[in-house]
Amino acid sequence: MALTSPGNFVSAGFRRCWLWVLLLTLAAPLARAFDTVVLDAGHGDFDRGAAIGYVYEKHLALDTARRVEQLLRKAGLKVIMTRSRDVFIPLSGRASVGNRYGNAIFVSVHYNYNRGGSGAGVESYYYHTRGYTLAGYIQAYLVQRTGMINRGVKHASFHVIRETTRNPAVLIECGFVSNSTERARMMTGEFRNRIAEGIAQGIVSYQKAN
Repeated sequence: MALTSPGNFVSAGFRRCWLWVLLLTLAAPLARAFDTVVLDAGHGDFDRGAAIGYVYEKHLALDTARRVEQLLRKAGLKVIMTRSRDVFIPLSGRASVGNRYGNAIFVSVHYNYNRGGSGAGVESYYYHTRGYTLAGYIQAYLVQRTGMINRGVKHASFHVIRETTRNPAVLIECGFVSNSTERARMMTGEFRNRIAEGIAQGIVSYQKAN
């Protein structure tokens, strides 16, 4: 996928998403200049994250983050992975990497879960105000690329985005492992490509908005 500007998309669905992100960011801080992206694949090793049967969030998150990494490198960005294999990294260690680089953003990749299996869609979280606009860009493109339910941009006190204080930091929930329909989709490489494309396009568009 070639990472492009918003004007190169023509679908009505995307126009609605782009209008939404423009409205979302009117009162938010401007995008900030950066040349490095810290990608954080959630969980790892003994920490499986959300799990149904043999479908583990830790594997989905790592695979998706790697796909995002490839797209961002092709776009000319430097990418730092908090983990590139199935290992456990403490939350404090992840945030420490997020704070290590001066001109950077921090993006944590996760998959969601709720009891009963009724949850559906994608959502993006920020804690510090500087992450609000970045979350909006990623959310809009993620919805456009996947066609999933837009659960919006939300404020939450997740450790990795709360303690990443030096740079804009967001946490992305890429669908519900507990939802049988979404789980079937996310188990395919084609769909994880779409998720990765949405995240990467949001990041690149955020950078260009600076």
